[in-house]
Amino acid sequence: MEYIIIEKLKKLRKSKKITQEQLAEKLDISRSKVSSWETNRRDMSITEAIKLANIYEVSLDNLFEINNITEEEYIKISDKFLKGRNITLEEKVKVIGLIEESLKKNNIDEFYKKYKMTQNATK
Repeated sequence: MEYIIIEKLKKLRKSKKITQEQLAEKLDISRSKVSSWETNRRDMSITEAIKLANIYEVSLDNLFEINNITEEEYIKISDKFLKGRNITLEEKVKVIGLIEESLKKNNIDEFYKKYKMTQNATK
């Protein structure tokens, strides 16, 4: 696994306020296995990744996403989008639906990609 992904695994676990031992119990694995993921000594199986994504309530692509959009970038994009005159109300409603869907999945990166596709289509 790449270093950035390893850091994300630690960050997600800590954001859920659970220890490696608690996570191991939820996954029905040893604590040392969780530790080995977070120190890049062992890769996880797809089954383990799916279980982990479910525990963290994120999609698999979000779990392993490397290029995350920052909150600051998200705010700038949102502001530009809402003030944009070249985007019809219908398009804005569609994109707001995408935002809602992405937020439910806790995946801002997915929204950002779809938004960029919308912008490219309107140019």
